[in-house]
Amino acid sequence: MRKRMNRGVTLLELCFGLALVAVVAGLAAPGFRSSLRAAAVRAGTYELLTGLHQTRATSIVESRPGTLCPSDADGNCLPAATPAGFWRASLDVHPLPGGIVVRASRSPLHFWPDALSASTGTLTICDVRGLAPPRAIVISQTGRARIASAVESACR
Repeated sequence: MRKRMNRGVTLLELCFGLALVAVVAGLAAPGFRSSLRAAAVRAGTYELLTGLHQTRATSIVESRPGTLCPSDADGNCLPAATPAGFWRASLDVHPLPGGIVVRASRSPLHFWPDALSASTGTLTICDVRGLAPPRAIVISQTGRARIASAVESACR
């Protein structure tokens, strides 16, 4: 018996393999897109939460009121329920990830030097494309912030 030499794959086998990979990638793409948007909402939420903690801590350490608000690119505080792609803490303006906006139930949010919040409020972080569920940051009267789930209607 003679051994058969295997020198590789045929062109037909290669085309079939590439077609199979293309079909699988096409089926997975929508799931990746919604996962990426959910990660962007999560990143925006944690970024805002960090800003809230820093504003509150700075207010306590420096013994002066602290302010955080949704803002435009120029750093102007926007009224409550207005979607904003930026947020401002004191004089620093920070952008949110692309396609992510924040809506505040009250704007601006103030923190007193005695570690209390001057106003309770909710910051809702929304995906503009609507692919990812919104998240909310709830600020209590004591100045503590917690993350909660938000309803879709809060983003409209």
